[in-house]
Amino acid sequence: MTALSYLYRWDRQGRKGQPCRVTARSRAGTASFALPGFGRPKPARFNSIRVEFADGTAMITSGNAIRKARP
Repeated sequence: MTALSYLYRWDRQGRKGQPCRVTARSRAGTASFALPGFGRPKPARFNSIRVEFADGTAMITSGNAIRKARP
């Protein structure tokens, strides 16, 4: 396993404060998001990531749930 360079910040499944690594990130979709009268449409953006912990457990979560670990 590569370095666990992130810390999980949320208290989900008892994982708060545990080191993890990001194994996948979502990309911008092909759909667009536009509200009438508010300018040009922009591509939809997603903030989903897949993280893996030292024990091999993986989960899909928000990108807001992690922070870079300090060295």
